[in-house]
Amino acid sequence: MTERAESARTGIIVLLVGLAVIMLGFELGSPLLLDHLSRTEHRVEGELSAARALRPVTADGRPTVLLTGNSLLLEGVKLDQLHDNLASQFEVSRLGIEQTHYLDWYFGLRRLLQEGSRPNLIVLSLATDQLASKFTLGEEFAHRQMSVQDFPRAIRETKLDRTTASTYFFAHFSNWLADKGVIRQRVLILLVPNFRGLAARIADHTPHVNDPAALEGMARQRMPELRDLAQQYGVKIVLLVPPTLHEDDSRPIQQIGAEVGVPVWVLSPPGEFPRNLYRDGFHLNDQGSEIFTSRLAEQIRKMGSESPNLQEQKDTPR
Repeated sequence: MTERAESARTGIIVLLVGLAVIMLGFELGSPLLLDHLSRTEHRVEGELSAARALRPVTADGRPTVLLTGNSLLLEGVKLDQLHDNLASQFEVSRLGIEQTHYLDWYFGLRRLLQEGSRPNLIVLSLATDQLASKFTLGEEFAHRQMSVQDFPRAIRETKLDRTTASTYFFAHFSNWLADKGVIRQRVLILLVPNFRGLAARIADHTPHVNDPAALEGMARQRMPELRDLAQQYGVKIVLLVPPTLHEDDSRPIQQIGAEVGVPVWVLSPPGEFPRNLYRDGFHLNDQGSEIFTSRLAEQIRKMGSESPNLQEQKDTPR
């Protein structure tokens, strides 16, 4: 009987050790696997690292500008063109994470600023329904954009149940929990012919919030949050609304931003850009993004001329 108990105990220990080794392998291997499988993840990590190191001005005295947003930013703004256009006056950087919404970026910007990032100007690019959205990027958001100290608030804002909340908490510390969904997607891309084209066809680009009252109500709640965040860390934050084919309630939101002190840039009124400037009716194509990038460069330059002390923002939290 003693021998059986000892054997069972040994078996349990071996099993636990084996599971620990497997989990450690997943934890250490997932970043390496993603780096090999996904150029997107490699780009995001590089942009995130650069964003953390931003100071209000460069060594030669130019104010820094950080563009943040999702695929509307990535496909709507030509970074090289914008950089070249503004190189003599501003240092422009980008942090683009696909499929992100307001809560991803509110908590993501909080974490960046908590960790010491101090761009002079933050341009947050979101469609109006994304500003009002309650979605996040799930475990990836918890790992990359949510700080531990903001965890309770993030849970309240996203209205998560206890099971999902615990998943977010552990994903914050775990590479594997954060990366497994992306790894699964990349494997499908490799295994399924034309997976990217199929995903693009079935992607839902319709507004998730399209009631004007709901959009304006969320804007009145969230624009002050951005203002308070900017004031707390001595940076300037503006909201950039990408072009759209349809009415998006951007003008009332622009007025709300003016009331609370957060500029809202609507560089193309709804419906101004014809359909032939869009790749899929939602994202701009090369021609559309070239036009929009020129307008954005002009707007940043205009803001700089109207705010000659822009570069003198404080470098420490208030």
